[in-house]
Amino acid sequence: MASRPRHIGIVALRRSGTTTLWRAFRQDTRFRCYDEPFNPLLRRLPADHRKHVWGEFIELFEADPKLFKAKYAPIPRAEEMARGMSLEQKTYLSFLTSAGPTVFDVTRCTGKIPELKQVVPDAVLVHLYRHPAAFVSSHLLPSDRLDLLGVRRLINRLTFFTRSSRFDGWGFEQLLRTGPVQTTQQLLAEVGVDLPPANERVPASQRLLSVWLGAYRLAEREGPLHFGERFISLPFESLCSNPQSHLERIYTVAEVAPVSVDLSGIRPATLGYRVSDPLWRTLAERAGFDEDELNRFFPGGSQ
Repeated sequence: MASRPRHIGIVALRRSGTTTLWRAFRQDTRFRCYDEPFNPLLRRLPADHRKHVWGEFIELFEADPKLFKAKYAPIPRAEEMARGMSLEQKTYLSFLTSAGPTVFDVTRCTGKIPELKQVVPDAVLVHLYRHPAAFVSSHLLPSDRLDLLGVRRLINRLTFFTRSSRFDGWGFEQLLRTGPVQTTQQLLAEVGVDLPPANERVPASQRLLSVWLGAYRLAEREGPLHFGERFISLPFESLCSNPQSHLERIYTVAEVAPVSVDLSGIRPATLGYRVSDPLWRTLAERAGFDEDELNRFFPGGSQ
């Protein structure tokens, strides 16, 4: 075992379950755990996030507000699907990881795995991903506590496979239809995924499947390339079904003894809306899934 734990980075798309894994590691006092360090909303410090996940940032901020403000370098929406990090962003990540072992989860680094390796070369990198149907469903069927009559919920389900807009709850409509769409297209094209032009009317579900596929291929290609045996590919559904086993595996790769943490809050994962509907496979095929990927995630053949 190493004299101290390695850093652990978790890379994923937004709405992939990173907070669940991050919360598990947060119980291990050997690590400093930073949730979404490149989130532009951290400008609100020292106020806490509504999910109470900024405690570590608040502590760091209050120790030296001037220093934190000087180092803090978020990744804005327009850069989420762009290649590379700025010098300021790399310096900021180095600042966060310089004081000791850290766990950090990032959902704005799809095209930035080489830079993660450059800044934190001895880290373990975990690629956490949800089943593509679950990922798409989380964006097209957002929870809405104010929808007391269930009208929005009904409309969202009736239009699930057909609507081309109204899926920007977590910013992906901007990334896939407006604003930085060309940057997204360029990144996905590197792994053979053709994102439709912004003005082409295609179902939002298909666009979301395309970005899921591109991010999946990028992480599965670049993770092993840069991190070698310290790269772990982890389906969120597997994590939920057997969290203790997967945490122990990550600890082993990090060369540190496992510790006992409370995993009782981790519930079984759902695969998404009408996941057995053959429309999923048809949309996935249009989104660019190859035959092996179709058979893995949407078996049964298209109709």
